[in-house]
Amino acid sequence: MKVLLPPARLGIMGSGQLGRMFTQRALEKGYSVSVYSPESNTPAGKVGANEFVGSYTDFIALRNFLDNIDSLSFEFENIPDETLRFLETYANKYSLRIHPSPESIRISQNRNTEKKYFQKIGIPTTKFKTIGPGPFRKSSLRGLRFPIIMKTIQFGYDGKGQKKFETPEDLEEYLKEGITEEYILEEVILFDREVSVIGARIGGKNFIYPPSENIHRNHILDQTIHPANISPGMKKKLIGYTELLLEKLDYTGVLGFEFFIRGRKIFANEFAPRPHNSGHYTQNAANFSQFEMQLFAMTDVLPLSKLKTQNCTMKNIVGGNFFQKEDLQKYLNSENVYLHLYGKDEIREGRKMGHINIVGNSDKLNFDF
Repeated sequence: MKVLLPPARLGIMGSGQLGRMFTQRALEKGYSVSVYSPESNTPAGKVGANEFVGSYTDFIALRNFLDNIDSLSFEFENIPDETLRFLETYANKYSLRIHPSPESIRISQNRNTEKKYFQKIGIPTTKFKTIGPGPFRKSSLRGLRFPIIMKTIQFGYDGKGQKKFETPEDLEEYLKEGITEEYILEEVILFDREVSVIGARIGGKNFIYPPSENIHRNHILDQTIHPANISPGMKKKLIGYTELLLEKLDYTGVLGFEFFIRGRKIFANEFAPRPHNSGHYTQNAANFSQFEMQLFAMTDVLPLSKLKTQNCTMKNIVGGNFFQKEDLQKYLNSENVYLHLYGKDEIREGRKMGHINIVGNSDKLNFDF
């Protein structure tokens, strides 16, 4: 495929912080960026992206957006299937590049489809069952050990759309009125650590960053520590599973792949077909950031050197406590500390407002926010 050179027109479905950070990198390289979402005055728009505003099922507005770009990618996966079908039809008719493919989006956005796909290609998962809609039947629990997590099949993130149950009786009581939609029931894993791998595939070649360890607070990613403190053998397995997923999907683009580790066992959790929160460390601690890799994938440009990373801690800024800290200046003046704010007008509890990358030693900084 022909390389897209600046000032080629690039498009992103979505206009939040991931679109913002991609836009910043793409504009530096001389590309034009447009974003599509139902909102205006968005994080991506505030740094120079052209905003196309419309619902994801407004196909007149969406067609206008697509007419003004040469290559399309995504900053989130919760896109209606009718929209994905529209994108596929348009791409086939007008030769629009879409990376990753809508089919990859479909697999990732449905927890049941995603886990079955992992198992099909030989990547281990936790035990799970699918239930609903309809009356609850105890037989649906056969083979599962409690406690379990009940998760919506679609549209869950940062702990939303899921609920934990300690016993079958607790679940039965909760569902006594019946099940209104489809869910998966997943065994709770008492894992030693959660890790993630950022991977990219460009021109049929894989580019894999070393695994990182993730620490959560209130079901939201709090810190990513890079690299993860795991054995070389465990690292090799995680990278192997990520490469396998990229190849089986015939993927082009960037993804984040989350795993649980318990002892010597690995369980795949989920993948995101886009840059990932746990990959933000790459902005300041890698020779190519995940957003550059997304740009390379969209334009068919191959990195000319191997990926290299440094030790880094990424700390998410969630809610407003950070902005009230008296020692905020430490994060603006400290050596090897990089502040990334998302340009959101409203501070809300549980909302990601930015992140900090600390390259090297982070012991001297207080992360109590």
